[in-house]
Amino acid sequence: MVYHRDMRRFTIAAIAVIMLSSCTVTEDLSINGTGGIASSTDISVEKFFTDVLTDFAEFLPEDNSSIMDNAIASFGDGLANMAAINDAETVKTGEREYHIAFSIDDIDSLMAEFGVENQTLFEKTESSLSFFLDMNNYGELKQAVPFLADPNFEVYGPEYNQGMSEAEYLEMISFLLGEEGPDAIANGTVTMNITVPGTVTGAENAEITGDSTITYSFPIIAFLLLNEPLSFSVEWQ
Repeated sequence: MVYHRDMRRFTIAAIAVIMLSSCTVTEDLSINGTGGIASSTDISVEKFFTDVLTDFAEFLPEDNSSIMDNAIASFGDGLANMAAINDAETVKTGEREYHIAFSIDDIDSLMAEFGVENQTLFEKTESSLSFFLDMNNYGELKQAVPFLADPNFEVYGPEYNQGMSEAEYLEMISFLLGEEGPDAIANGTVTMNITVPGTVTGAENAEITGDSTITYSFPIIAFLLLNEPLSFSVEWQ
């Protein structure tokens, strides 16, 4: 039926938005003295979005596990199969909570495995780390995270919504997911707690939280629109 195909297309698009924007993400990054990085991430999904996914389940292939569980598990399997990633672990820690951990020897090797040569997202030296994302290098991130290039998501990502205000974007989400959708997305945040192998001497766009630690945080909607660059830097000695 045409209705069924349209609803399925709508469902996949909704899930694409949910997967990226429905979460509070807290990542702990620890940089060792040789440049390797250990990542430990906790993801908490809004109850509203899991309810939406449950409502949409009837339009998707039958499966005994939840859509979100499958998505997180698939992501973890992808990490475990990458040569540049060590000690990958994915654990469901609660009803709507997940934990993902892995380590890498260096950023450039990881990005090269994704097919990104001469990446510009991260710059790492012996005593500094910086991150910069804008529309000019967003394509590098899409290569590293293929989900972002999925046509079902792209129309809700920054490339299709350049110049759109937050209010306009949330109005679109309200039409897609209902009146609870905008608040749930507006509340989504990404927080990165970074530990460096020395004493922090300076940080930009990040809060110095200890002798060797900084915190960088941004609203997920800032990523979905990318009207302004997302960036931070830290130096240590």
